[in-house]
Amino acid sequence: MMFFTGESIGLSVFILDLLPIKSTLPMRFTSKQPFNRTVFIKCNLIVILICLLTLSACREAETDPNEKKAYYDLKGFVENQIVYLNEKKPKVAKTVQLDGKKEVRAEIETDWKKELELFAQADINKPAYRNSYSVIKNDSAIYEYKIKDGENLPVRYLMIKVDSATQQPVLVKAILRSENRIYSSEKTIELMANRRNNMLEVSAYTVKGYQKLLFTNRKSFNISAKIGL
Repeated sequence: MMFFTGESIGLSVFILDLLPIKSTLPMRFTSKQPFNRTVFIKCNLIVILICLLTLSACREAETDPNEKKAYYDLKGFVENQIVYLNEKKPKVAKTVQLDGKKEVRAEIETDWKKELELFAQADINKPAYRNSYSVIKNDSAIYEYKIKDGENLPVRYLMIKVDSATQQPVLVKAILRSENRIYSSEKTIELMANRRNNMLEVSAYTVKGYQKLLFTNRKSFNISAKIGL
């Protein structure tokens, strides 16, 4: 039986976030399974906490467009690619692996905003992040940043290699990590772009890592895609 059916799989891997919750929360109570008020309350608290953490992350991610950017503008590049790819509608060959199970498929209709969401999230040009990263390298070809000791932000590492002529990314690598008492995850993401028709276009990307919810087993995943096949 195939998995990851239905809508296109965005690189935020929303479907993986749902799997542990489904296996943790009881769907109904029967006479053979008496109602446990304590367990029920704990489960509801976990769901509420996840929602609050998500809302908090969304607020933190807000960026002032008029703010002078301290780091390379990765989000601007990704947003331009989303507009371009939505207009061009290229085919995508995608391979998805979840805990050793593998699915290969071709996609024609793709929601590029959802598909490239993690790469937009890897942008570190947020007011709260201004003094949180060390510049490892910053020249005409490579921009490389690492989170400072003592900081606890989702983007732990970011490297952007740019085309010498256009100063647009040809390679992006980032490590994103989140951890609290009920949830932990790490994603290593990579995006490649090639010059086509005198402009740079995303040609491939990968996302691999794991995520774990309290009381559930750790789930590993690996997603790779090639565009324009």
